[in-house]
Formats: sequence, C-alpha cells, structure tokens
Amino acid sequence: MRKRREKQDYGVGRTSIVALVGVVAAAVVGIVVINILAGQESKTVGLGDYRVGEKVDPFAIPDVRSGLEGDANVDREEACSVRVEGAIRVCDFFDRPLVISFWFTRGAEKCVEVQDDFDRVARKFGDRVAMLSINVLDDRDRVDEIVMERGWEVPVGHDRDGAVANLFRVGGCPTFLFVAPGGTIVRAEAGETDYRRLSAQVRSFLDGQAKEAQG
Repeated sequence: MRKRREKQDYGVGRTSIVALVGVVAAAVVGIVVINILAGQESKTVGLGDYRVGEKVDPFAIPDVRSGLEGDANVDREEACSVRVEGAIRVCDFFDRPLVISFWFTRGAEKCVEVQDDFDRVARKFGDRVAMLSINVLDDRDRVDEIVMERGWEVPVGHDRDGAVANLFRVGGCPTFLFVAPGGTIVRAEAGETDYRRLSAQVRSFLDGQAKEAQG
C-alpha cells in the first residue's frame, strides 16, 4: 500500500492558465509537419530552429515525488524565487549543461519507454549534465506510479495544466531541450529515440559545451 501524500498547493494558478497551443494533440503535430513541408517556419520546438538561441523561460514546477500540488509558476519575475518544499526551479540547473525532456502518455505509448532511456543516460553521464523530466497533463497519481514502478532517479516535474510545455510550444512526445550553462537553448529535438541515439546526442552536446568553454 502506498503512503498517501499530504497535499500542498503553492497557489500560482493566476500565472499559469493558458491556451494549450501545440501541447499533446496529434493534430497539432500533423499541422506543424504540413507547414514544414509547405516551406513555412515551424513554431513548435524541436521541429526547425524555433526557440534555439533563446533563453529558457523561468518556471517552477511541482516535483511529482513530493506532496506539492498545483500548477507550475511561469511568472518571469517570480518563478526562480519560489521557495516551497517540493518545487523544482529550472534556474537551479543553470550552473551546468541541462537536458529537459517533455513527455506524456496519451496517444504516445512509447514515450514512457523513452523516459527509461532518458533516466539511463542521466545515470551514465552523472554530474556532467543535469537532466530534468517533465510530464505534461497526465494524472498526477499515475505519473507517481510510473516513476516508482520504473525506478527513475531523474527529477520529474508535473506540468498539471501544460503551462510549462506551452512556453516552448511542445507538440510531440518526447521533446528534448539542450540548454547551455546560463540557460540558453542550443538545440531541440522532437520524436522517437532510443538509448544509443540519445546518449550520442548528449555526448555531442557536452563536447560542444566543453569546446566553447575552452575557447
């Protein structure tokens, strides 16, 4: 029997109620692909260069392993100042290279398996890179069960209303952001992958960051 969480809420709904443009719906992904084929610029992260070269928007999000409930704080002025037990602040990861993975289960059966690979890659590279997993819109208790059943060690945030995913116009599962120290997005990928490919991408990302640091 699982111990029932004591629910907390850090009351930030006023800044996180959004129209979920580009989140989860397969129809949106289809539209994006059509736009690319038509030669139009993609406005979905991971397809084309959208958001590459820009700073990550500040956010604080409930850790699914904690008792904290509520929507993410996506207020640019407040998010990185949130001091609540159980809140994951993206700004706390900006001291080193960071990879963020957005995922969900609805209509994306293989996405959980990709998160298995994401967790394995995190263990492989250890402290060389920060890895943050963010679930979008799934039931909180179900996400908690998945994390425990599969034994993931990476921090997992719960984007209850999709506010964080909407900041980046996430439109596919999984979607990865590769973020340089300081918070600039240097690469974004969307679509199915596996341990070998993701591991190679992270290694390439780290090698690139090392070269920039040297020169």
